[in-house]
Formats: sequence, structure tokens, C-alpha cells
Amino acid sequence: MIDKLLRLSFFFSLAILIFFFGYVSHKYKAKKIFNTIEPIISKIELELDLDFDEKFGERKLNLLFSNSNLANDMNFSYANKPRDKFKNFLFLKLDHNYPVLMSSPDRIIWKWNLEKFRNAKKLIPYLLYDNGDIILGRYETKGIYKIDKKGKIIWQNDLYNHHWIFVYEGFLYVPGTTFLNNKSELKEKIYENSFIKNCEAKHKSRFGTIMIIDEKNGKLEKEISIIESFYKNELSKKIIEKYASNCTDTLHLNDVRVLDEKKAKFFSNGKKGDILVSLRHLDMIALIDKDTHDIKWYVQGKFKNQHSPRITPKGTLLVFDNHFKAQKSRIVEIDIVSKNIVGYYSGKNSKFYSTTRGRIQLIDNRIIIQSSDQGEIFEIMCDSDYLSDINCKSKYLFSAVFSGFYPSTGSSVKGGYIKDQIYIGDFYKKINFISK
Repeated sequence: MIDKLLRLSFFFSLAILIFFFGYVSHKYKAKKIFNTIEPIISKIELELDLDFDEKFGERKLNLLFSNSNLANDMNFSYANKPRDKFKNFLFLKLDHNYPVLMSSPDRIIWKWNLEKFRNAKKLIPYLLYDNGDIILGRYETKGIYKIDKKGKIIWQNDLYNHHWIFVYEGFLYVPGTTFLNNKSELKEKIYENSFIKNCEAKHKSRFGTIMIIDEKNGKLEKEISIIESFYKNELSKKIIEKYASNCTDTLHLNDVRVLDEKKAKFFSNGKKGDILVSLRHLDMIALIDKDTHDIKWYVQGKFKNQHSPRITPKGTLLVFDNHFKAQKSRIVEIDIVSKNIVGYYSGKNSKFYSTTRGRIQLIDNRIIIQSSDQGEIFEIMCDSDYLSDINCKSKYLFSAVFSGFYPSTGSSVKGGYIKDQIYIGDFYKKINFISK
């Protein structure tokens, strides 16, 4: 009996030590260590309904920025950040805060009550409705929710979700994930002698799916396997075999967009309802047929670790090119028919780099850019038909404040304080539940 208690005490002490080590490394920016242990920490927080930032304390906002060392790849400090009133409402979620609606960089006009949720800071808002309802998801784990403006849960499910979503004709198109052992669970003949079947993965591999969910009740209507879409056709299978290099996350689906009739016409064989996807680890944007789920168009190699494909009214494709150069991102513009680059904007007179995420929003013929890691949002304003470093300029709309949360997911710092990073920052023209 004593031996059992001693063993239990040992394992319990070891678990506490691992957690404390992970938490301290998180606070003091030992990034590689923290990234390994963070999923364990998050799971413990969720299971025990704890927020260890609150339990152990978080460094308070330092307002004495004139004497502090600020991040060297940011465009603003607390003192000089943009403060002009927005033309539209900004629906904003910083990485470690709660979703809010803002009318200017300094004015929050609505904050959603998330007291019903455990560890609510890890909830990501995906979509805002006119009446104040929002769609939320638990980042990189299970759980999608629809809540009203007061925080009441309208519906919920336990589906695994990743990154942003798209709403189309009453359905939510959500990047999902399934985990499979590539050696034993990919049994279909189409995977024989393939890269994903033969590569060596120490753990279960991650395979992206497109979940189609009824936005009224949260029920899953259909789930499309992206890897199956590629491998069931010999032509598209060759794409994977040629370009794939990541065994555990071959595709990494990070965005889904459904084409309306106008956008579908820009593709030679496009049709209303086809699905445009961004596949980060293939450096590829692909079009999936809405009925057969075949790959019917793709562009590859014009960008690196990209996000957020957006089709313009003139029939070009804008893509957030995260790793254009070392420590430099850009927005690249591609002709859909020829697949040639017809323009790009890298903000050569400003600092523009987001190693992760990055989001483009097209609204009222405006191009709004969310540089996620920098915690900044700007508009690209051009005097030319296509994007250009010469004929375009940045107008900054928002810059997050500085906090003491560590680690940064790629932003280098000279001193102690870094800026909060943006998970989503979309502008909405009209919101019925509130007046500006």
C-alpha cells in the first residue's frame, strides 16, 4: 500500500514539475520548450477549468514605453499607434483576450460574455451575425459553438476545427482535421505506394477535411477528405507525390472559400459552389469540385506557407504570402487563367512580416490586411490596376497594445514587452444589434 502511494506521489510530483517547467518556459520565452509542452498545459487547463495566467499572474501593461525596448519588427508603439475612427465596425480577437466589437482603435462598443465557457481565452470567434450572434471554436481542438450577443449558447458540437470558416447558403464550411496512422489506417487502394502511405511518421498524421455544418443547428451535413480528393485521381495524385515533404501534416488546410456564380466564371471549368482551399505545406491554392470533390484547378509555388486566398472583382487571386523572403511577407496577385504573378505588395516602406496566419479581407473594393503576428491591420491603397510596391501604399488602421504575454510566435524583440497578436480582425459594414 505504501509502495503504491509512493509511486502515485512520484508521478503526481513529476506531472506538477513538467507543468511548472512548461509554464515558466512559456513566461520567459523559451519558445522551443514551450511549444512542445503547451498542448499538455492547454489540456490540463481545459480539463480542470483553470487559467494559469490568472492563477500565477501575468505581467501588467507597461505604459512607460518611451524608456522600454520595443519589438524591432513592429511599426508602432503604444504612444504612436493609429487612432482614427474606423469606417466600419472591427470584430477583433487578440490571441489572449476576448472577442470585441470596436468603432475605433481605442473604443470597444461591445464585448461578448464568455463566462459559460472554460478557458474562454482559447475560444476563437469565426463569424459575426447582424443580430450579435457569433460562431466560436476551440482552437486546435474539439468544440464549435453559436452564441447570442449576451453569451447564451444557441447550439454546440464536438467537432475538431482549425483556422477560419466561410458561410454559404445556410452552411458553415469549416477546416477540420482527422488523425490517422498512415501505415495501418490508410487502407484504400488509392494510397498504395504513395508518399503518405510510405513516409515515416512517429505519431498519427494529420489530414485536413472540409466540414459542412448547418448554421441553424450546428449539425454536420457532410465532411470532405482533402487527401482523398487528391489521391483518387491519378493527375492530382501526382501533385502530392511531386511536392509533398511533410509526413505528419502533408496538406495543412488553413482556409476554405466557396465560389458564387460570379467568381466561378473566372475559372475555365468553375461552377457555383466549388470550393477554393489553401494548402500551406504544399504552397498551393486548389479548387475542389462541389459534386465530385476532384481537384480541378491549382496554382503552386508562387508563394510560401501562404494563407487567405481571395478572388478580386476583376478576376485575380490575392494570397497572403507569409514567407516571401527572410523576415518578410507580401500580398501576391495572380492571374487565375495564366497563373502568372501580375503584381505584389510587400510594404517596402514599412515592416510587414507574419510568420503564421495572416488574413486578407476585401470590402467595398478595399484591400484590408491583417498582419497577425505583428498585431497590426492596414489597408493597401493603389494608383494602379494591380498590386505594386511602387504604386501602392499602406494606411494603418489598427495596432494592438503591448503586453507581457510570452512567447511571441515569430516576432523578435529587443526587450521585455511584445505586442498582442491578432487571431481575427474583420470589418463589418452593418450591425443591427448596435448603433455606431
